[in-house]
Amino acid sequence: MREGGHLNDEARRLVARFLQRCLAYAEASIERKTARGEDAASWAAYLEHTTFALSEVEQGRLDAWLDAPEVDAEPHRTGLRLGPSPVRTDVHALDHPERAALLSALISPRPLALVATEDKQGRPNIAPMTSVAVVSNTPPLLTMSLSADREGRVRDTLLNLRSTGRATMYLLLPGPDDAALVQATAASLPHGRSEWDTIPHADDEEGKPVLDQAAASLEVELVDEHTLPDAVATLVVLKVVDACLPPGHAEGGVLDLLCQHGQDRLMASPTGWAQSVDHGAP
Repeated sequence: MREGGHLNDEARRLVARFLQRCLAYAEASIERKTARGEDAASWAAYLEHTTFALSEVEQGRLDAWLDAPEVDAEPHRTGLRLGPSPVRTDVHALDHPERAALLSALISPRPLALVATEDKQGRPNIAPMTSVAVVSNTPPLLTMSLSADREGRVRDTLLNLRSTGRATMYLLLPGPDDAALVQATAASLPHGRSEWDTIPHADDEEGKPVLDQAAASLEVELVDEHTLPDAVATLVVLKVVDACLPPGHAEGGVLDLLCQHGQDRLMASPTGWAQSVDHGAP
């Protein structure tokens, strides 16, 4: 075995294991789409190409790609630093799309949640939100900004929260299937039609829609709201009542979730460079 061959063996096993999981996910996605009568051609093509890639890795044809590089003493960074001459931008001088793009690029990535509510008559609504933030652990409080549309019409989510005081936040898995849920629920629908009609879901014992394929969910209650200054948006404060997690999830473990990075770009929660914070440090 040539020098470094044992490193290639381990790297080959890791890459092969990853590709095998990709294949299993693709096969499950094809089954789900086929059961729903949807086109699974893109997943079939992905399955074919990934199967070929796995074969190449397992037969050692890509070993040259697996040579371990020299480890730099300093971690590799691709970002830019401000330096002595930063470029200053007058945020107020930007128009709305430019300002939104700038802020979305800087305060990013953000968790994406599908927020399910219903009105007093029990009519369900579900809509994607990326303005959710944890502002208190004890008591467990979240905030969420709900803007009005260009005509000043308040979101159904806010109206329903005011009516019933409750909502369910569904956190999603990264990938094209769950991204399609976001695309469907973000569309403007005619009055009287629910966004739930556009996505696959189950019904609970009371016949109410539930997103059983979500990664996790939070039951929340409205405890306060504030009109944001000089804005057409309302900041709601929500108390977390219950959290639903998948079976087998380790307590305190990090979930792989769908996020928005920048403006309207969906991605998986960050899985790259990471370092734990030592709270005992001075």
